Amino acid sequence: MCPLPVTKGTLVFISILLLLSPASGSSFSAGGGSTGYFYGNLNTIEIFFQETIEAPTFFFSPESGYPLTGSREGKSKHLERMSPFLVLAAGILAGFNPCLLAVMAFLASVTLAQQGGGKKEMLKITLGFSTGVFTMYMFAGLSILSTVNLMPHLRMHFSVITILLTALLGLWHIYDAYWLRTHAKSTFRTPKSLKDFMSRMGEKNLLLLSFLAGGMFSLVKAPCVGAIYLSILSMLALRTDVARGIVYMGIYNLGLLLPVVCLGLLLAFGLSPTKVTEFRERRRVEIRLTTGLILITLALLMQLRIV
Repeated sequence: MCPLPVTKGTLVFISILLLLSPASGSSFSAGGGSTGYFYGNLNTIEIFFQETIEAPTFFFSPESGYPLTGSREGKSKHLERMSPFLVLAAGILAGFNPCLLAVMAFLASVTLAQQGGGKKEMLKITLGFSTGVFTMYMFAGLSILSTVNLMPHLRMHFSVITILLTALLGLWHIYDAYWLRTHAKSTFRTPKSLKDFMSRMGEKNLLLLSFLAGGMFSLVKAPCVGAIYLSILSMLALRTDVARGIVYMGIYNLGLLLPVVCLGLLLAFGLSPTKVTEFRERRRVEIRLTTGLILITLALLMQLRIV
């Protein structure tokens, strides 16, 4: 029979092995109790350290900060922790953009020149343009999320590309603020073809042409408006499936269009397009600089995996 000290040491060694094994019979619960689980889950020590050292994220809770590589039930649990209010706020922030203000003021001035600027016409423009932007952004986001979910090996590559593009667009916005200050014109120019298309809007097909103008604007002005949306898509691609991602894309795009709709209503009920243009001219340097700093900060936070 072995001596007593050796027996105790052996029992301690065996207990540690059992504790570290995947088949360990208990795990820490939120309330301090224990729940049983078997092979295929994280062991107790791993869970403890993950819950201890994992830092909370801006758009997601600590539980949702991990990449979704588990079961569908695990994904649903992560997604329930996502904050729709912060996604909405990001969309509203992106909506206060000189490019959007310029296009809405231009459409309103065209309406005044060609059709007398009635409320009905301006409301049609607002509805058509907003719907066109929303449709194109939803289509682009759905295409990206579907591609990433069908080919999971692209997720990290997409994340790296998104971080680089966000940083580059941030630098572009800062450079544009400098260029506006020194040369009084922007490097984010609206193509002449889009201006010509919008200037030919007629009363009979105003709603359809406004819808097409919104879709075209979303494509040709993506560097000016779409940087924050691209960052949101990167976060969704790493942490959601397509079905839940559609919900949060919709929330973001509604926030993006909220300032546009409000501006359209103000223009329909008497606000002069000239005043909108003057406000944009006075504040676009500050808006560009602020947007650039936000984008660079966002890229840095994504690189550090804080968001």
